[in-house]
Amino acid sequence: MRIRLMILTLIAALAMIAAPTASARRTGTRIAALQDTIPAVAPDSTSVAPDSTAQLPPPEDSLSRVYRELAQAMGTWDVDSLTVFEIDSCFMAFCDSIAMHLPDSSDIRKLIRRQKREYRDSVRIATPRVLNTFALPDSLWYKRIVKWTSEHKFNEIEVQEIDTLYNGQFFDYPFFKKDVNATYLGTVGSAAQTYNWFKRETTGLFDAADPYLVYSYTPETLPQYNSKNPYTELAYWGTFFSLKAREEIEIHVLTTQNITPALNFSVLYEKWGSRGMLQNEATDNRTLAFGLNHLGEKYLMNAGFIHQRIERTENGGIQDVKWIRDTIVDAKEIAVNLSNASNKLSRNTLFITQSYAIPMNFFRKDKDSLAVGEGTTAYIGHSGELTLNKKVYYDKIGSTAERDFYFNNFFLNASQSSDSLAMTRIENKAFLKLQPFAPDALLAKVNAGIGYRLLSYYSFDPQQYISGAKNNWYHNAYLYAGASGSFRKYIAWDADGQYSFAGYNFSDFTLGGRVRLSMYPFKGGIHLTGTIRTSLTEPNPLQKAIHFNHHDWERDLGKVSDTRVGAQVSIPAWRLKAGVDYALVANMVYYDSLSVIRQASRPVSILAATAENELKLGPVHWDNRALFQVSSNDTVAPLPRFSLNSRLYFEFTVVEDAMDMQIGVNGLFTTGFYLQNYSPDLGVFFNQRRDPVATNAYFDAFVNMQWKCVCLFIKYTDCFRGWPNSDTFSAFHYIRPQHGFKFGVFWPF
Repeated sequence: MRIRLMILTLIAALAMIAAPTASARRTGTRIAALQDTIPAVAPDSTSVAPDSTAQLPPPEDSLSRVYRELAQAMGTWDVDSLTVFEIDSCFMAFCDSIAMHLPDSSDIRKLIRRQKREYRDSVRIATPRVLNTFALPDSLWYKRIVKWTSEHKFNEIEVQEIDTLYNGQFFDYPFFKKDVNATYLGTVGSAAQTYNWFKRETTGLFDAADPYLVYSYTPETLPQYNSKNPYTELAYWGTFFSLKAREEIEIHVLTTQNITPALNFSVLYEKWGSRGMLQNEATDNRTLAFGLNHLGEKYLMNAGFIHQRIERTENGGIQDVKWIRDTIVDAKEIAVNLSNASNKLSRNTLFITQSYAIPMNFFRKDKDSLAVGEGTTAYIGHSGELTLNKKVYYDKIGSTAERDFYFNNFFLNASQSSDSLAMTRIENKAFLKLQPFAPDALLAKVNAGIGYRLLSYYSFDPQQYISGAKNNWYHNAYLYAGASGSFRKYIAWDADGQYSFAGYNFSDFTLGGRVRLSMYPFKGGIHLTGTIRTSLTEPNPLQKAIHFNHHDWERDLGKVSDTRVGAQVSIPAWRLKAGVDYALVANMVYYDSLSVIRQASRPVSILAATAENELKLGPVHWDNRALFQVSSNDTVAPLPRFSLNSRLYFEFTVVEDAMDMQIGVNGLFTTGFYLQNYSPDLGVFFNQRRDPVATNAYFDAFVNMQWKCVCLFIKYTDCFRGWPNSDTFSAFHYIRPQHGFKFGVFWPF
């Protein structure tokens, strides 16, 4: 602090020494004023008493005296006894004082302002940004960046790892990060659903939005952050070297920064788009999300806004598969089913979940002996969500092929369609959590809450010709509860349930639980997890009635009963994960071969087994993810029997501690089954029994690099085109991207 003051005084002295003689008297007057602001000190034996009759000494002498007296005054200050804020205030006041007595020189004033700014920055950087919160373990308080998601029944946090390595960024299509493979419409950003039936995402409220959830986020999947320093991710994946007519662009931008140690703000933007291999399949899928969270000592809040917009021209797939199976022609020349059709979808979600901790250490003399969140604690909370979904479909039908695609169904207009759907969801929950003993006790949490959901649907109804357009409103009130606990690092369990006691979903319920057992015969341990869940659910109103130009029905659908059990094992030291899931579903809702909604007359059982393993032999690596599934009724739930996603590559170091590289091939292998078709106007996948897809494989050759913190890859897609056959369909009559170069870069900083 003393050095900074002396430096600033020296700057002022040099400035006035260089000032013109004509301003000497004015400068002397300003120096005298400055002297009045300096604290009194003991007389200096070398100083001379001022004489009012004496002429003003040269600027050099005056400034020397001011400088000397200032230094002496500084010597009398007990700087060590001052707080940071007092020092800061003294320094800023002194800078302003110096600036007032300087000659009219903009350069000198700029120097003063720069010194003030640099001082403020130095104080900000040097001030510790300590996080103190009950929501995270102590070990994470000092971590540079923490990432998590929160469930919105009780505002529980699930911490996630931030994967910035090149293995984690190799799969640019999001569904390949979540599952072995997926049914999709051939272009990134288009409607998609995972092969694994147990990993398919759904809200249960708006079917047309479900195939696009894999590209975006919900309030419970949007990541939140706490960062000691600003953190940013920039990524681009695309066919940088291809023709514009087939260009594919994927962009990811994330930036997050803490405003205070507890308050964080983040912005996320993602774009998934492609012009497609075929005619009329241009896709533009964008997500913009804002996250805001507060990890306080007693207050925990997770909030945000999610906007997703999809624009896509629909082609209905190719008319004749022989152009793919039996010939080699340019994909843009192949005839498609629809020539003038499009979809526009949007989803906007605003949400907040918050809870407040109330310590209740009744039986302790020292009420402050425990940190907040330890011992007996109660939490009161609230969760609110507002979601607006909208879908608009448009087409003009002219040719016979286009009419056949919709099975010659035209209920409103023989040549043109304009169908729209909309849903508004307003939901609020209030909950109470009780921690009887400690956050790591065998009974750690006992929770209960009450919720109310209001739904508004718009869908055309012929009665609106008389009544006019209107929305249909549905309400639902429910109770829910949960409990959880753990025993050291060996046992963790949780259970929850929900029951609707009033409204459209009256008597719906869900009940489930999970237990995790961990053993540590070696580093990393062996972790076994068992899950069970059963539910009874009313189909949503848009499933019961729809009045589109190509689809028109009213169905009396019964409640769907869904019971699932599962078991998983994880052995990190062996790089092994495996699991088995079983489901028994009564009254399963599905879309038949005419894309009309149906309900299965008999229960359908589904069995799925998964395995993930990374094998390593010197520089040779073989990473595999496998899926085996069996459906008791392929007509209702068609599933691939076996799917494999495999990467075989050489890994080596190019530059020590700077660059690692992988060179290899990634393959997708799927046994033959009846791939599902897609209905553009409904926005859902439906079953087809016309043409099974043969057992097929699809390969990408790649070079994958880690250059310090930057991940880079170059892929040559469909490198073995036509081998072992040409059935590389992503959905019924939709093809995967054909051969071409793809470039990707991921840069976190």
